[in-house]
Amino acid sequence: MSQPAFASVLANRFMDFVTFRRSSGADYSGRVKVLSYFDRFLSQQSFNGSYPSREILDGYWISLNHLHPNTRANRLSVVRQFCSYLLQFEPQCYVPEARARAGPKRSRTPHIFTDDEIKALLVAAHHLSPPRSLRPMTFYSMFGLLYTTGLRVGEAISLNLADVDLARPRLYVYRSKFRKSRWVPMSPSTCSVLQRYIQERTRLFPATPQDPLFVNLQGRRFFHQIVYRAFRQALSRCGLRGAKGDPGPRIHDLRHSYACNRLVVAYHQGEDVNALLPALATYLGHVCITSTQIYLRATAELLEMASQRFHNNFLENVLKKGKVT
Repeated sequence: MSQPAFASVLANRFMDFVTFRRSSGADYSGRVKVLSYFDRFLSQQSFNGSYPSREILDGYWISLNHLHPNTRANRLSVVRQFCSYLLQFEPQCYVPEARARAGPKRSRTPHIFTDDEIKALLVAAHHLSPPRSLRPMTFYSMFGLLYTTGLRVGEAISLNLADVDLARPRLYVYRSKFRKSRWVPMSPSTCSVLQRYIQERTRLFPATPQDPLFVNLQGRRFFHQIVYRAFRQALSRCGLRGAKGDPGPRIHDLRHSYACNRLVVAYHQGEDVNALLPALATYLGHVCITSTQIYLRATAELLEMASQRFHNNFLENVLKKGKVT
């Protein structure tokens, strides 16, 4: 595990604190980054004390004014943990009060793509600029993969060539959210598209198995924001994104659509939907079924199928057994 780089006068204290937190088994990588922001602030202020004072902590809080209230509160929370730790060595160290976070944001209703919408989106992706470059094929393949496998965007970006098993066919998602790894099966059609993309990608950018699967026009791995921008461009091309104030579907809605469509298939095939949920949770990389349930929206098609199954069950198992006329 790489050691964090601190540069302020409290660098050794920060290092000791991180070592202390990691000794309990915590990864603490994310909080180390947050702590480094405070370390940088101390350096910029030419701070040379042995512990943070109230004045320096108030100044740090003010410096975070441009951030979302929850982000500000999170950054101060990590600094507060550090100050509480330092207090046992420096009794005069000031420990800031916890700051209240903003209330929960209203969740946005996901957009469940229809067959026609996803076809239009992929056609739009295939016509992204610049023409005759790898970029249109890249996003056509990536968006199709997200829709047919339910991968998270970050998981698709993180895939290496070695993670693609075209013979099975399946993908290996390594230590994604919650540090969970899993195999993700692919349909034959998805595998065929990915195979064509890999052939073109490796022709233009020869690579080793450990190089990224999806690459930009310089042959390097994508940043999230570049993928989001390409998705918005494709939405605009196919009419799913309106004027200002109407952003259209999110790229994460492809994952929601996959989960809902999988239930539709289960109903069509007469499967036990309740028995399917644990398998679907594992496939999506969730820790528990409750996380998967967030993705299952009551679309009109699902409601109609559930209602029809309930009706049939009532006729077969209630009316007949009870001999009700």
